Amino acid sequence: MNEVFYNDKRFEDEVHDGKTITGVEFYKCHFYKCSFKETKFSECSFEQCVFEECDLSLMKINKTTFSSVQVKSSKAIGVIWSDVINAFAIDFTQSNINYGNFVGKQLKKVKFINCSIAEADFSDCNLSQAVFTGSDLTNARFIQSDLTQANFIDATNYTIDVNINKIKKAKFKLPEALSLLYSLDIIVEE
Repeated sequence: MNEVFYNDKRFEDEVHDGKTITGVEFYKCHFYKCSFKETKFSECSFEQCVFEECDLSLMKINKTTFSSVQVKSSKAIGVIWSDVINAFAIDFTQSNINYGNFVGKQLKKVKFINCSIAEADFSDCNLSQAVFTGSDLTNARFIQSDLTQANFIDATNYTIDVNINKIKKAKFKLPEALSLLYSLDIIVEE
């Protein structure tokens, strides 16, 4: 990547593992089957971009923005998304984003559709109107999070303490919704 601005460009089968990419703007770019494992993006911006079948695992983010970005059928394991600055608008579909750190981010209306989000940390996040449909949230942490009107229909393995999170009008589906009772210190018998 030798330029500082890419507009409506398709990147395919490129490997940038472990590299540092600084000061590059990507607008309406499509990354297909690219690898950015352990790549460091510094002072970059991604606007209206798509990452499809890419590997973003352990990607590092420094003073970089993501606006109206889609991550589809990709791996983004262990990414510290809380390092994203300013606007943060990413939708994830059928992706593995295990061990992601989203602490303190404004994630209103973000979509996690059919994703694996195990061990992710959503502490202190605004996830109001977020959609987790069909996603596996094994050991994901929700602490002091705003889940107002969030959609957990068909999501699995979530553990949400209703005493320390705001969940007004959030949507859940039985039988998985019974897990919400664990935080109430009550006894439920069959």
